[in-house]
Amino acid sequence: MSDEKSQELQASGMVEWSVFSELVAMDEDEEGFSKSLFQTFVDQVIDTFREIDENLKQKNLEKLLALGHYLKGLAAALGLTQILAQCERIQNYGHKNNFDNFDVAQSPAFTKSNGDESTTNDFWIALIQDALEKARDGFVKSKIALSRYFDDEF
Repeated sequence: MSDEKSQELQASGMVEWSVFSELVAMDEDEEGFSKSLFQTFVDQVIDTFREIDENLKQKNLEKLLALGHYLKGLAAALGLTQILAQCERIQNYGHKNNFDNFDVAQSPAFTKSNGDESTTNDFWIALIQDALEKARDGFVKSKIALSRYFDDEF
């Protein structure tokens, strides 16, 4: 890839460049390898977001934390930092751990019916909804940045 595209992707803040550049270096052995990894990731994220939506409706915190952990691992392996951070939130909130002291009342996902007691599942669901919304936003922005980098639409 051109230096200009590399610089643009680095400047986007969407990727951890040290991880990403190692993946791209693998293209020397197998052309298109890194691009195929990212396409697979896109497909997996879409499916996993659907599963998260279903489990939010069911308020299944155990499954939500597992899905958050799964996506966090995928994002970390590819160096996708914004998605990684939000999936870490999903995982922790599924464990009922407000590790970042997020104020759910400040979130657009919060409604009075969510309650404000950290002991209720509705509280944790509201936190997960906020993290999911931000993960989706990071996913869209990452897809755009990667599509520009690879000159192809994901």
